[in-house]
Amino acid sequence: MAEHLNVGQDNKPNVRFIVITDTHVEDDIESVHSQNFIQALQDIRAISPDSQGIMHVGDMTNNGKQAEFETMTQILKDHREGLPPIYFTYGNHDVRWADFDSQMSYITTNTGMDKKYYDFWIKDYHFIFLGTEKGLKDFSYLSETQLEWLDLKLSEHEEAHKPSFIFIHQPLKNTVSGSQNKFGWYGIRQDRELKTILAKHPQSMLFTGHSHWELGSADTMYNAKYTTMFNAASTAYLWTDENVEKEGSQGYFVEVYDHKVVVKGRDFLAKTWIEDATFSVPLPSLIPVVDPEDDPDLTLGSPTMQIDKAFYRTSDLIEVTYKGSVGEDAFGIFPRGALPSETQPITPIAHIKSNSNSQPDGRIIFTDLNLPFGSYDIIYLGETMNTELVRITFEVNED
Repeated sequence: MAEHLNVGQDNKPNVRFIVITDTHVEDDIESVHSQNFIQALQDIRAISPDSQGIMHVGDMTNNGKQAEFETMTQILKDHREGLPPIYFTYGNHDVRWADFDSQMSYITTNTGMDKKYYDFWIKDYHFIFLGTEKGLKDFSYLSETQLEWLDLKLSEHEEAHKPSFIFIHQPLKNTVSGSQNKFGWYGIRQDRELKTILAKHPQSMLFTGHSHWELGSADTMYNAKYTTMFNAASTAYLWTDENVEKEGSQGYFVEVYDHKVVVKGRDFLAKTWIEDATFSVPLPSLIPVVDPEDDPDLTLGSPTMQIDKAFYRTSDLIEVTYKGSVGEDAFGIFPRGALPSETQPITPIAHIKSNSNSQPDGRIIFTDLNLPFGSYDIIYLGETMNTELVRITFEVNED
């Protein structure tokens, strides 16, 4: 007899949904990752076929290849019968190291998702999916337009006892499992900006993937400030607090009641509940209010850059002040109009990596350039030498 989800003590839940992430499907349907995805779908069908949706939080594929998306589509075609609708966002593995627009076309073709971010309502509950707008190696980049859209969406029909559910691939810094500084698996370039918006809407609940941290680890649920957040582990493979990989496949079953939200971790391979990852969140949520001026976790903000002047002589130093740097960001000087990209990298005239100076904010100085007269661009390059974040034009004139 099939086991059915019934974890609440109230009457029938208002909404039920499942959260999975990091399926990392490969082109071989017999691979471990693909087979784990299939087993997760089979377990979902057995446990909660009447749920309103399966929410996939990104890294659908392992390398973003067309053949991998096709394998994922074949898996869903073969195993979709009896399952609720599946809604997607995408992760860094789905879009990095390739032409971003081409990757988005694969995603649209294979999921039907034709927007980078979108929302919908299920039975008066708001579901919001966010997505990176640049194909960075590890992080998400959320434009000011997307962030303003999110703030407006969270304000629609807002009620303290009715949560909105938000899904984005990477977690915020120093929040859920794996996102702490010692591990480093956080990943929103606009970390401060997104946290500030969430703090205005503490009844919202954020689900993230990316780290693969196993459910039941420290901070599987985080609600110390901003809003309630959940690390959703992975269906492909897991990671531990010892910072090592392990076999496994996990996700969440969620039930929403009038006065609480029940989130219950599931081991898809063992077909058992995860006792240390079972949470009952009361409504309305009681999230501590933090003064932004005293919050040590608001250090990483949207990337910005300034140069010390617009006109230089050939013998001048060029001083760059920047904010919001991570990893191996770089600052490169290029002929004006150069367009570095993931598929057609262009060698800069000169470049300096931010991790050789300071992060997230700092200053660098280009010396001994002796640039010929003309127009140039200095480009803030994110995580690799090919992804443009910010561009400033300057001129070199006679001494």
